Amino acid sequence: MNTVSFIKAGDTEEKAIDFVCELTGKITYKNFSLFDSKKISIRCSNAEQASILDERLWGYPKNIYIPHKITTQKDSKDCDVLISYPGLKNEEDFFYLINLNPQIPSNYCDFRKTYQIVITDNSTFQNIARESYKKCLGDGLKPEFIEENEKNI
Repeated sequence: MNTVSFIKAGDTEEKAIDFVCELTGKITYKNFSLFDSKKISIRCSNAEQASILDERLWGYPKNIYIPHKITTQKDSKDCDVLISYPGLKNEEDFFYLINLNPQIPSNYCDFRKTYQIVITDNSTFQNIARESYKKCLGDGLKPEFIEENEKNI
């Protein structure tokens, strides 16, 4: 069964990107197993945001190495964290979706666990996230809302 969590992740895109890096680190090392890999798909709003996130993940969070790549990087090795944005297709199975795009993708139910990042800008990002929340309710799911400082991720 798919579960969806909406997570308040700051009031700017930059803070949200940092939060996604931390969340990815927590998920990666919480579920680390040589035998049962749980892949993470991180969906950004566009190619520029994906590039910023890709660069940030190489050094943040500190003291954690998270092997990752952008979907378009075909020549690099396979890894369990893949960054994409609308218009790119992922052919792999993923356990987690971390959606930095305020609009939840149509295929979010294909993931076992979806984290919808909410940028609390009291404007466009937050309004789109509200619509995404309503979509989940309309699809018969009961998403939870997590404050950014809660530890139950």
